Amino acid sequence: MSVPKILSPADQEQPVAVIHHLAPKHTGFDDGAYAASADPGLDRAMSMFGAIADQISQTYQDLSGRVNRLANELDSVSVNRQREFEDKAHIANRLKTLLQALPVGIVVLDARGSVQECNPAAVDLLGEPLQGERWVEIIQRCFAPKADDGHEVSLKDGRRLSIQTCSLENAPGQLIVLSDLTETRELQSRLSRSERLSSMGRMVASLAHQIRTPLSAAMLYAGHLSQPELDGSLRVKCAQKLMSRLTHLEQQVRDMLIFAKGDAPLAQRITCEELFSEIQAAAEPEAQRKQAPVQWSIDCGEREILCNKDALVGAVLNLFNNALEAVKSADQPQVEVNLSAPGQGFICLEVRDNGVGFDPEDGPRLLEAFYTTKSHGTGLGLAVAQGVAQAHHGRFFITSGGPGLGARAILTLPARHSA
Repeated sequence: MSVPKILSPADQEQPVAVIHHLAPKHTGFDDGAYAASADPGLDRAMSMFGAIADQISQTYQDLSGRVNRLANELDSVSVNRQREFEDKAHIANRLKTLLQALPVGIVVLDARGSVQECNPAAVDLLGEPLQGERWVEIIQRCFAPKADDGHEVSLKDGRRLSIQTCSLENAPGQLIVLSDLTETRELQSRLSRSERLSSMGRMVASLAHQIRTPLSAAMLYAGHLSQPELDGSLRVKCAQKLMSRLTHLEQQVRDMLIFAKGDAPLAQRITCEELFSEIQAAAEPEAQRKQAPVQWSIDCGEREILCNKDALVGAVLNLFNNALEAVKSADQPQVEVNLSAPGQGFICLEVRDNGVGFDPEDGPRLLEAFYTTKSHGTGLGLAVAQGVAQAHHGRFFITSGGPGLGARAILTLPARHSA
């Protein structure tokens, strides 16, 4: 049997006060007598009740504090969310304004390929309706592709559009950007026509200047030949001079024609040996006339090329004549013409000299039409060589170690083994 715990007066004070407060006023109980005669079990119960009441009060205060803190945090989050919402709304309005003002057409397609959104520029290009219409139907209604469209697409009204597409991020569908390039292409066409007219003007002026001098000389020699008293040796000499001037005229006209056409049809298939023989036969007379030593070499095996022989021989003659001109002042002039096959699918034709050379920085300008460093000439020789190389699906380049160090002009052309 447990022994009841005896409460101290301090332990009894709070329960007694509570009981006293709860006890009816008309009982007439004496406080001291009640405290002395109180049941110890009741005292313990009252003590526990008081402790629980304190705990409940403390818990309530803690909960109240937490609720207040959560309320403050919620208010702060709400303010931040509201601010973010306002910022996003501001950005959305700004993007919408920008979309409306863009000069290019913007079309947004949903996952089904229907127009979900578009701007006024797109409506101006493609017409109405657009919203909700399937993109396939818009293509059938508005577009009329042409053979020369290239990377652009023509509309039925004649305008030309550039179309770019990309997928939407984190959403099904596509974004289509439509750029009207009609005016741009018209301006480019006008510029191209102007450049061609300008080139033709320079070409005519250059041709007139280049033809006048040899033509005057040819007329002079022809006049000498018409004199009956001219002896045989002078007659032969005048005839040779006349032929030289006429040959020069023919070369000038040929260069102009090749440059004006800008292309050379490849209709002949010849071996490398045949090409080399043609070049050597055409170049030797000029080399003999100028008494310049020329070294010829060929090592390309049994290969053949598809070419325009006249254009190709003419281009190499230009390079050869440039080399002869460059070595005029050399102490020991030397010109080399080599035809080789350093690779499986191409041949390399090189004209090398030990003449005046040029500054490597001037190399790109030498390939420009009508640019020349000589007091005579059309400035078309290297430009023609480059054009002929490109027409043969090959390459042309010219190099030099510097002034006084000679130059190398190289043509590379596609070739294959003879059958």
